[in-house]
Amino acid sequence: MPSQPPRPIRRGRPPPSAATSKGVPTAATAATQGGIPIKKLIWTGAFAAVTIVGSLYGAGLKTQREYKAERQQFIEATPEERIHALEHRRGVLMSQKIPLEMKLRDLRVRLKAEEAGAEGDVATNVTDGKAK
Repeated sequence: MPSQPPRPIRRGRPPPSAATSKGVPTAATAATQGGIPIKKLIWTGAFAAVTIVGSLYGAGLKTQREYKAERQQFIEATPEERIHALEHRRGVLMSQKIPLEMKLRDLRVRLKAEEAGAEGDVATNVTDGKAK
């Protein structure tokens, strides 16, 4: 077999082709937008979508697993343990309820004060004969 001369190894960018040097767009330059290849944008979006969907799916699986374990633990518990767990949950809910009731009370007081102020303005305008 006759030996062939070694092929030259090219490093770096390839030399510009005749089509590029004449200003004719090539497939590579046509597939770019603002200097970023469209293919690169598509791959980046695809990887981001897969990552987001995977993390959401994993979080859902973890939540389901925790719920099932908690439910199983509650089912296997003795009546005394169930009562204790329910009382604890009631205490947590009551501690959340108190600040909400205070905010609701303050809101109702503010609304009544605004209504009384608006009624007072109307009564003042009628007696003065002026309208605002």
